[in-house]
Amino acid sequence: MKFLLQRLVFSVFFLSLIFQTHAQENFLLWQISGNGLSDTSYLFGTIHIRDKRVFDLGDSTYYAIQHTKALFGELDLQDKDAIKAHASEIMMPAGISLEYLLTPAEYKQIKKYCKKHIGIYALLINKIKPIYLSAVISENLLKKDEKQPLDMYLQEYASKLGHTVGGIETIDEQFAVMNILSLQEQANMLLEQVQHIEDEKKLMEEMLQLYLSESLDKLDSLVQADTTSQEFNEAILDTRNKVMLKRMQEQMLKKSTFFAVGAAHLAGEKGLVLLLRKEGFQVRPVKRK
Repeated sequence: MKFLLQRLVFSVFFLSLIFQTHAQENFLLWQISGNGLSDTSYLFGTIHIRDKRVFDLGDSTYYAIQHTKALFGELDLQDKDAIKAHASEIMMPAGISLEYLLTPAEYKQIKKYCKKHIGIYALLINKIKPIYLSAVISENLLKKDEKQPLDMYLQEYASKLGHTVGGIETIDEQFAVMNILSLQEQANMLLEQVQHIEDEKKLMEEMLQLYLSESLDKLDSLVQADTTSQEFNEAILDTRNKVMLKRMQEQMLKKSTFFAVGAAHLAGEKGLVLLLRKEGFQVRPVKRK
């Protein structure tokens, strides 16, 4: 499915199920030390879903959070005011609607699906950008056992411990990546999603199973088979990883930190694990138990 990758990148608001991995190092939790650090920090590959299966974190994950002084995600999801201040970013520009971007038959197909499956969001299909509507649809394909997604839970847990909670990216930076895709590309992506919804549902469950088993090399194979433009692929992972690396280094020098970012960013040749090692840090996998 050509547009699957784009639909699965929105960890800020809805759902993030993209992964880039490194064979033979299939771990979600990593210990960071050395290179001038006075205390140990950690890196964890998280996922923005509410399925209870991903909440079986293991004692080692809780130990890592409890023995650090801060928890940083991609964004500070505790900062509700900042998120609300950017709410207009998900809205369509004046004079543009989904109905305008599609044929009458295509629009009718999407409208029918949304009315049946996504509740009140169906009223907004002409008001919010297609890429965010697509993310809502994706989220509704998965179980919602818990009251909040895993990444939000981790930040709330750390906050209750009295830890500093923050983000290593800004909301503006994440929106800038989304804006690389034109509204027409987003609408086409949304249409294909609805037309192949059963295939996506099966693939998402398969990807979730691989995440649960920490089979990152197999997840990588699934993702690499799905391509978009080179510009978008580099922006969504490689460029962001470089920014994350710089800010992780700055944060770790201030205090020991547990970094919880989308699993896409952990491994691979341009992933955070290898980038940290190239900077001189000792990055060791930790078995979750």
